[in-house]
Amino acid sequence: MNFKKKRWHCLPGQPITALDKQVMYWENKGKLVPTRDMIKTPEQIAGIRIAGKVNTGCLDAVAAIIRPGISTQDIDDVCMQYCKDNNAVPACLNYEGFPKSVCTSINEVVCHGIPKKEDILREGDIVNVDMTLSVNNYFGDASRMFIVGGKTTPEKEQLVRVAKECLEIGAEAAKPYCFVGDIGHAIQKHAEKYHYGVVRDLCGHGVGLAMHEEPEVLHYGHQGTGMLLVPGMVFTIEPMINMGTWKVFIDADDPYGWEVISGDEKPSAQWEHTFLMTETGVEVLSY
Repeated sequence: MNFKKKRWHCLPGQPITALDKQVMYWENKGKLVPTRDMIKTPEQIAGIRIAGKVNTGCLDAVAAIIRPGISTQDIDDVCMQYCKDNNAVPACLNYEGFPKSVCTSINEVVCHGIPKKEDILREGDIVNVDMTLSVNNYFGDASRMFIVGGKTTPEKEQLVRVAKECLEIGAEAAKPYCFVGDIGHAIQKHAEKYHYGVVRDLCGHGVGLAMHEEPEVLHYGHQGTGMLLVPGMVFTIEPMINMGTWKVFIDADDPYGWEVISGDEKPSAQWEHTFLMTETGVEVLSY
């Protein structure tokens, strides 16, 4: 990153605000700061909030049908119908060749699992359902873990719980004028108490006007690193926590080249919310 080229520009003819002063202070110290167009306007936030609410409703619809014996294709069908009923567009469908409307990742599949008729959920499976949709060109994004049948092994149950705690701890670390690295540091510290691996090849991201925007939100790292967090930014936190190694690989049997598997093929869990940074902390827009 070339810090000599300023990313933050004050508006011509406008007085310098307290926000401008805060951002320029850190930029002058050599920190990575957002560009002004990453700060969402009130109108944009209102649109993203609507998309987030619809996205949450879609995951609620999935929660209502998750049970042993259904296929992951059944989950995709529910998501497609929900989008049609709510004038929403499933953002994953045909994104860089992804063939379905939602990601369904079972057990050792870390993320980007492709729904299939032959993938039948069994009691004790853990499955992540990751939905991104747009409403009027604004985007919401979230994922949830489900324990199929409501009961699994103690080891998988702990993994699902700790992954959710990692999301919550990361959100607590996300404060205005702190840094993305503070989020990753908090998540990594908690996960490693349990000797879990925090996936490093994938990350959270800005969202709202597109499915993927700046900044990258790493789920590991050091405090005080990464981009400055500024009120008006919208981003996801979505830690992928593996029972074993943090390393991953692409499933060679996936003809689309999307499904990510844990490196030692042990179970993996992920939770994701979309957050708005405010003057006091984060507000959940989709969960």
